[in-house]
Amino acid sequence: MSIEIIAIGNEVLSGMIVNTNAAFISTELTNAGWHVARHTVLPDDPKLLEQGLRDALARADAVITTGGLGPTCDDITRTVAAKIFDSALERDPGLAAELEMRYGKNLPSLEDLSLAPVKATRLPNRMGTASGWLFSQPERNLALLPGPPREMSVMLKEVLLPELPAAVGKQPQTQCARTLHLCCLREDDVDPLLRRLSADYPELQAGIYPGYGSLTVRFSGRNKSHVQLGVEAMERDFGTYLYEAPTGKIEEAIHGWFKGQGNGKGKTLAFAESCTGGKMAAQITALPGASDFFLGSLVVYANPLKTGLLGVSENTLRTCGAVSAEAVAEMLAGVFKVTGADLAIAVSGIAGPSGGLPDKPVGTVWGAIGERGKPVEVGHMYLPLSRETIIAATANRLLGALYRKVRFGIPFRSFER
Repeated sequence: MSIEIIAIGNEVLSGMIVNTNAAFISTELTNAGWHVARHTVLPDDPKLLEQGLRDALARADAVITTGGLGPTCDDITRTVAAKIFDSALERDPGLAAELEMRYGKNLPSLEDLSLAPVKATRLPNRMGTASGWLFSQPERNLALLPGPPREMSVMLKEVLLPELPAAVGKQPQTQCARTLHLCCLREDDVDPLLRRLSADYPELQAGIYPGYGSLTVRFSGRNKSHVQLGVEAMERDFGTYLYEAPTGKIEEAIHGWFKGQGNGKGKTLAFAESCTGGKMAAQITALPGASDFFLGSLVVYANPLKTGLLGVSENTLRTCGAVSAEAVAEMLAGVFKVTGADLAIAVSGIAGPSGGLPDKPVGTVWGAIGERGKPVEVGHMYLPLSRETIIAATANRLLGALYRKVRFGIPFRSFER
């Protein structure tokens, strides 16, 4: 049983809109036990759309589309699908009455949106105006969902997924899956272990999904014991790098520790950020409840602020430079003095694309992590990446190092790569 997901719209093809719908649908289908075989994008062109849909229906057991169901001139999905399934479009009095009740008689698109393919099952849209549609014939199943993610996601989960087994005449395959999140590691750190597991248990599917300074590993398969063996192997070899987070973000794990899931309840946190420009603070404060433990961040981008606000010695800046072990250690001391925080991070680096030196190329970063009244831990990393990526990877690595320190007692040290 294979499913193809198709996004329809010139705005997706041109890059004006990122196709987040496909990722959401794939996740929901996979979690439900369905197999997604392909993602496709098709234009708002009647001939190309028709041919693309026919091709997809010929190779997949079911096709799910998003987009092109509204009342504007480029919304042609319903009409093209009706043509493929040789279905007339007729005004549906019940649908018209529902739209009229919800949006009033003066809805400009009332008549257009009330047209229903007579050979399709309607998928109600409680979040918007455009209905979805499900065409089902032997060996051919086509579901049309609206493009707006808010409408699509509700229709998929509440309407289409319950209808899908009856429509295709098949049940999803029951699978066990576990997702693990790791900080401060790269793909090639865990790849050898995953290769060994795949060789020992051929039915076990293992995937690595890298982020900026983090990794996600997913095990899946029909054999629950094999999935559990994969999890246990990761816990054995990389236990102090693992963290729990609802969406995989390291800041979620930090929130959990400070808010009582570890022994961090009642402790406070503050930052001094130079090269990251407030990125770490933005990640922490994006989550509700950050004010329970996070005091703030001093974004000391220019050297006068490093000296004036944090007390970094001008001699240190002159002899060692702002991007140095000495500078971040003094920045950290300044954070503790100014904020009174229990734990803190200080960071300074060269994010580029200019500003690099022979002994300090672009991507050189120094960080310091510490607990008030205890020895400072200083480390460096070299990230020869784009400016945006350097900033994101630095923030996530330092947050990951903080989590490893408070959760497992692992001292912060330099990253070799």
